[in-house]
Amino acid sequence: MNLIHYFDAGVAGYPQSPCLADWSGQAPALNYAEAGGKTCQIARALHADGFSPGFHGAVLSGNTAAAFLALLGILRAQGVWLPVNARNNPLSNIEFLQDMDCDVLFYQARYADQVAEIRASVPRIRRYVCLDAPHADDVSMTEWIAGQPADMFAPAVAPEALALIMGTGGTTGRSKGVALSNRNITMTLANQMSAFHVTNGMAMLAAAPITHSAGTLCLPFMSRGGRIILMDGIEPQELLRAMARERINALFLPPTVIYALLAQQNVREFDFSALRYLIYGAAPMSPDKLAEAMAVFGPVMVQIYGQAEVPGAISVLTLEDHLENGTPAPRQRLLSAGRRFPFTRVAIMDDAGCLLHQPGAVGEIVAQGDIVMQGYYKNPEATAEARRNGWHCTGDVGYFDEQGFLYIVDRKKDMIVTGGFNVFSSEVEAAVMAHAAVKDCAVIGVPDEKWGEAVKAVVELRPDQLMKTDELIEFVKSRLGSVKAPKTVEIVAELPRSAVGKVLKKEVRKRYWQGQERMV
Repeated sequence: MNLIHYFDAGVAGYPQSPCLADWSGQAPALNYAEAGGKTCQIARALHADGFSPGFHGAVLSGNTAAAFLALLGILRAQGVWLPVNARNNPLSNIEFLQDMDCDVLFYQARYADQVAEIRASVPRIRRYVCLDAPHADDVSMTEWIAGQPADMFAPAVAPEALALIMGTGGTTGRSKGVALSNRNITMTLANQMSAFHVTNGMAMLAAAPITHSAGTLCLPFMSRGGRIILMDGIEPQELLRAMARERINALFLPPTVIYALLAQQNVREFDFSALRYLIYGAAPMSPDKLAEAMAVFGPVMVQIYGQAEVPGAISVLTLEDHLENGTPAPRQRLLSAGRRFPFTRVAIMDDAGCLLHQPGAVGEIVAQGDIVMQGYYKNPEATAEARRNGWHCTGDVGYFDEQGFLYIVDRKKDMIVTGGFNVFSSEVEAAVMAHAAVKDCAVIGVPDEKWGEAVKAVVELRPDQLMKTDELIEFVKSRLGSVKAPKTVEIVAELPRSAVGKVLKKEVRKRYWQGQERMV
């Protein structure tokens, strides 16, 4: 199968069912027959422009129906989708489009200034299409596809052909391109569908950027005629209203957004009775906040653990795993990343490259199977570095318990070595997040003459909350002991975040390590 075939299953089986709608209401909603026809027109227009299978296309836009149609059109034309987040730093997007050999760019008119910078820096791009209106010398989507037949056609099945190249985010340098084939992504979706009971016509809200998990996660629901509501930007009150008014059955959110929803004083006033799955991932979630989320949204939480190189399907903490006898599972269970997905082989490896089979043995989490990326685009050195003995090395440190639950204790680079002891920042963050006044935090190591590195918590509080730093230190000490408890706490108005809401620890650490000869 190709990635587009999931969408085509919806077109074939549910042609008159609602397909795509913008929450803003600024564009008319489309049923599956209409949406399918539009994607065929886009694909034929690409072919008419001389783009042959294997070309690279990107969409610079917020979450809109037009953007979703454009990316589906790229896939139908057997192109390679380059997911580019419009909220990224423009220079990062330019570098990504340069490095990933972009040929065609669809864009919203509101990003015209960024497009002007791209045009000056990426000469390879030979076609620009404005999604919403003609702009400068660029044709509008409506004009460009005019006259192209809308009758359905399916591309040849090409499971090994590239489907998309996902950026690694560039948090540790220039972003690498993760080359993912149709087989890689269809196996991801097969894994994910094993964790959800997807039924006909479910309502899925795409609020997080569709350039990441929120986009591909729509496809299993589309295969069963699901209604996709696209929200352009996340504002907590607006998101809560959409969940209630549209009777949303499923959505994906990063933990930071869930924390923001829980911090809304009126969150319990909304009706979430239609919600069946609140899928979260991209970062660990505090077990205390997780229990609170289940009290607010219901027994609907599902955690997905993965990374771009093993896209969204290493392990899953299912809806059932979150519960025990109808109440939230014990705190230790909620700290886990769940059990292996059925179509991914997952193991723990030591630094010598040997697999560790003993429950509780800590090492690097590694993965194998059809889900693992083809490699980093045009970067064989980085590809070789990420592979050992036939396994993909995630860079995450963890262990399995006796019941097969996977626990992520840290990223290798986030381990704090203080006074000769290893402290995993994720464990300390979970303890900090248990304090009722804390909205979010980053725990880092900072230079210290006595300890080498000292544990520090940088904390963002909930609205209208006050807290003394000594109080939080004692709070964590009572849970983890003095070695792991922060030596210092700093309260900030807002933590730095990426375009998809992840806390940027590198940015948090930077100012504490300036002028040091090394960063550990």
